[in-house]
Amino acid sequence: MTVLKVLKSVYLNKDPLSLVHFLTNRCNARCSFCFIDFDNPLTFKNELTLEEIDKVTKKLPKSLININFTGGEPFAHKNINEVAKLYFKNTDINSIFITSNGSLPDRMINFCKEITNKFPDKKLFFSLSIDSFEEEHNKIRKVKDIFKSCINVFHELRKISPNIQTNIAITVSHENHSRVIDLYDFLKNKYGVNSFSAILAREEGVYKIPEMSKKKILKAYHDLTQKIKNDLTKMSKEYGYKNSLQAKVMNEKNKIVYDQIYSTSIKNEFISNCFAGSLFGVIQANGDISPCEILDDKFGNLREFDYDFTKLWSKNSRKGFCKKIKNNKCFCTYECAWTFNILGNKKYHFDLLKGITKN
Repeated sequence: MTVLKVLKSVYLNKDPLSLVHFLTNRCNARCSFCFIDFDNPLTFKNELTLEEIDKVTKKLPKSLININFTGGEPFAHKNINEVAKLYFKNTDINSIFITSNGSLPDRMINFCKEITNKFPDKKLFFSLSIDSFEEEHNKIRKVKDIFKSCINVFHELRKISPNIQTNIAITVSHENHSRVIDLYDFLKNKYGVNSFSAILAREEGVYKIPEMSKKKILKAYHDLTQKIKNDLTKMSKEYGYKNSLQAKVMNEKNKIVYDQIYSTSIKNEFISNCFAGSLFGVIQANGDISPCEILDDKFGNLREFDYDFTKLWSKNSRKGFCKKIKNNKCFCTYECAWTFNILGNKKYHFDLLKGITKN
């Protein structure tokens, strides 16, 4: 059923397959590369209530297969357990992907136990952030002992259910680019981390990359992703669901994403069409619907459309946006968008199929 949904959306109607939901902009960390303006009081205003999210989830399209919870720190949302239940109860999604700094382990463990007990067939993916060695990572994130907390919860969550998968995400920035390879090896050898992802820090919101660091950051990202790609085949049993088709697709998709993000950064030009606003979109914490988290474009607010996402998503402004990004050859290094650019572009399907069949 999931495969049919993907094929139908990609080749026929371009309905959304996944949405990123910013549950909250609140966060207990203050990372230097964060794009959220924490000094602006409006940043935390008008978050969707649990009752409003219930209304939203009841009207989401049947095409969805996944929701991404992010923030801020999603576990700073006091009702995250109930939000997840609403998504699994009211929609046909198969999985929830959660990006977290790993600093609230008790909440995370409680969340996983409660959700997997109520929805044993659903899948939970966690991407947990570690950017440097212990002392430096704590300094970058500005949270005491966050390194140890993240390592511990990486392993603890996996013990709860085979349908819970975790990886460590390394964000390559001006603060850590000289150490990411050593960090990768250190986490593998000392702490038994066997599943990684790489994120390229990008200029967005209030964050700007120092000009003198850009080339060094990009080289470090390339070197790190090459190591991850080389290890992905070995780690396939851990990263996905054993040797399932989903795991193989995920691994091969990630390899292509890393290459395309690097190529886009090196060339600083359009490579392939973006499917933000069609296969992929964003629900902001205040109910605004955006095609992606980078552009300022907004399709509208859910409150103005009686919480009917489909009605908002289908209005003419969305079609105009999709035409605009295609005509303007919009490009970026936003990982979530690139996932669906790979799935949506036929030019990548041969490489995906070749990688899947050879493993």
